[in-house]
Amino acid sequence: MDVCSRCGKSGHLEGACAATSIPPPANPTPAPIYSLPPLGASVPPGALGSSGTYSVTGTYGAAQNPVSRALRMLKTQLNLAVGQREEDPERAWLELVSVRERLNEVADGAKDDPLLLADVERFGGRLEEQIAKLTRDVGDEVVAPLYSWVDLLRQRARLDEEVATASGRVAEARASRGAAAGAVPATHQEASNTLAAAEKELAWWRSETPPLLSLEIRGVWLESGGDALRPTLPVDPQVVRERGLAARGVLERVRGRSPGAVQYAGSKLELVLLPTFGISALLMSMFALASTSARGPLGVVAAATWLAFAAVIAVSFMARQRGDAERRAAIHAAWYHTLFSEQAAALELEVGWLRTLAATLRAREAFDTHKGEGGQLAELATWRPDLEPVVVEVAKSSIVPPK
Repeated sequence: MDVCSRCGKSGHLEGACAATSIPPPANPTPAPIYSLPPLGASVPPGALGSSGTYSVTGTYGAAQNPVSRALRMLKTQLNLAVGQREEDPERAWLELVSVRERLNEVADGAKDDPLLLADVERFGGRLEEQIAKLTRDVGDEVVAPLYSWVDLLRQRARLDEEVATASGRVAEARASRGAAAGAVPATHQEASNTLAAAEKELAWWRSETPPLLSLEIRGVWLESGGDALRPTLPVDPQVVRERGLAARGVLERVRGRSPGAVQYAGSKLELVLLPTFGISALLMSMFALASTSARGPLGVVAAATWLAFAAVIAVSFMARQRGDAERRAAIHAAWYHTLFSEQAAALELEVGWLRTLAATLRAREAFDTHKGEGGQLAELATWRPDLEPVVVEVAKSSIVPPK
């Protein structure tokens, strides 16, 4: 039977069909859905997921975040430790403790990432469960020696850190006062001998340090350049001391005025006397040469005038020399006080660190020679020498370095 392809009814062909349009199908095809909005349309917030600027896991992506990588490494270490729990429970316990010590740093780095911080907290809970389970399984007879071993190594590492810090501060104090860089004491006896010598030297510097400078001397020091004069001044303490003591005698004669401020030099009196006597001597010489009858008396007067002019010049020269000597004395006195005060302060700091170094060296030597501490540490090392590197790593990872 013929079926019309236009209306879908039978009994006629398409050419004889009276229908005007094809009816829509019963189940129309849905419009296509695109994953991106049309061009120019706005993007709803959060549509970009967790990448780029809209990431909810922090600035870094999961694969680029160093804290996330560190956490994955700790998870791997935890799995390896759990896997060797039956074969070597001591090593497994140490590995778990090492993971716990390192987890604190990872948690600090994940504070700005809520999702990563939650992951770290979940991992921390799992880690504590594994440590508690392993501790129950192996018993105190296995864990107790490991606790003691780690604790003793922590004490020894802290002593090493304190000794290294004190040694570095002693070297810095020596460099600050320009002393020769010698070997830092390595034993308690050497530190005690060095401390005694330094205390004796400090007592000398303190006893030789002059009193505070007057405002006038300090003003001359600053006007002359202050610290800019250091390269031109001696640093030998004996030379500085001798010049400083000699300067005191010069400065004691200066009362009520600034050193170098001589009243006559540059005064109006000098400006009047010098040209007056100079012109008078020249005129009297001219009159004596021009006169024939009174040449003798005029010559005597001219000579006396020249002598007076020379005396005025000598007084001016001596006044300026005196001012220069007072200024040099003020500089030497100021440098004497400055150098000795700085040396005493730097040496006092060095003595303080030498005391600390001697105390830490004594404590470390006592730790090493004491049978209950250093001896026990040696016995534990001979018990399981294969575990010693792991124990050392666990002990050092929990020590906060000094600031």
